Amino acid sequence: MSETTAGKKGAIVALKEAGMSNGQVAGKENVAPSAVSRINEQYGPNHDFESKGHKKGRPSKLDEKDMRKAARMLSSGKAKNASDSKRKFFPHLHVDTL
Repeated sequence: MSETTAGKKGAIVALKEAGMSNGQVAGKENVAPSAVSRINEQYGPNHDFESKGHKKGRPSKLDEKDMRKAARMLSSGKAKNASDSKRKFFPHLHVDTL
C-alpha cells in the first residue's frame, strides 16, 4: 500500500466537494473508491492534507519516559543488555519489546 500525497488528497477532497461520486473520483485519481471515502472523511472537514491521521494498531507498551529510562540504564552500565534491563526494571515486558 502506497502513501497518498498531500496533493492527491487535496484533489480528491476538491472533486468530492464538487459533487463527484466516489467511483468517479477513484477513476480520475487512480485510487480505490474506499480510499476516496476514507480520505474525504478524514481530511475533508479540516483540509489539513499534511497530517498523518491516527495511527492504528496495538498501542506501545513503553512510553517515552520508559524508553529514555531503558536507554539510560544501558548507557550507564546499570543494565548489561536488554535482557538484564528487562529483568531489573521492566519485568512485565518481553525482552523483544526492549
